[in-house]
Amino acid sequence: MSDRAAKSDMQSALSELSADLQDQDDNYVVCPYDKVHRILPSRLALHLIRCARNNSSIKLVRCPFNTTHMLKPDELQEHVASCEFRKVYARFKHADMLPPTEPRAPATDVVDSSENWDEEPPVPTYDPQAYCVRNPVIRYMHGGSASQRRDFRNSERIRLNKFK
Repeated sequence: MSDRAAKSDMQSALSELSADLQDQDDNYVVCPYDKVHRILPSRLALHLIRCARNNSSIKLVRCPFNTTHMLKPDELQEHVASCEFRKVYARFKHADMLPPTEPRAPATDVVDSSENWDEEPPVPTYDPQAYCVRNPVIRYMHGGSASQRRDFRNSERIRLNKFK
């Protein structure tokens, strides 16, 4: 491949990359406190809180219709008159039509039952130790002295040999 072809390929790759970067620039918003800060719109609210704390000397006021709109105090009246979120707020505050209510389920008659599930049947509770004694389950003794553990192991050997 010649140098000219390589240069041409490189230039086309760079132009594609710059086009991609330009598309990405469209997704960002500029911070009103520091014009160098570029933030995704989804992260703007959190960024404004932090940036306001760091730039306490800059006095900006919030738009009453959208808290991510930060303006100089003298620009607020003009912005309030033309804010695009004013319509959303007005529609919320002066709702001329209420949302439709969902139909309620018809009332049903309660059927009396002869069963009472709160009464417990006369059944003994499960005892895991009793089950282990009656079945070939290997058990261990935790704690106790060395002689007690030795006696327990011997009695367990005898018990388990009965099941063979």
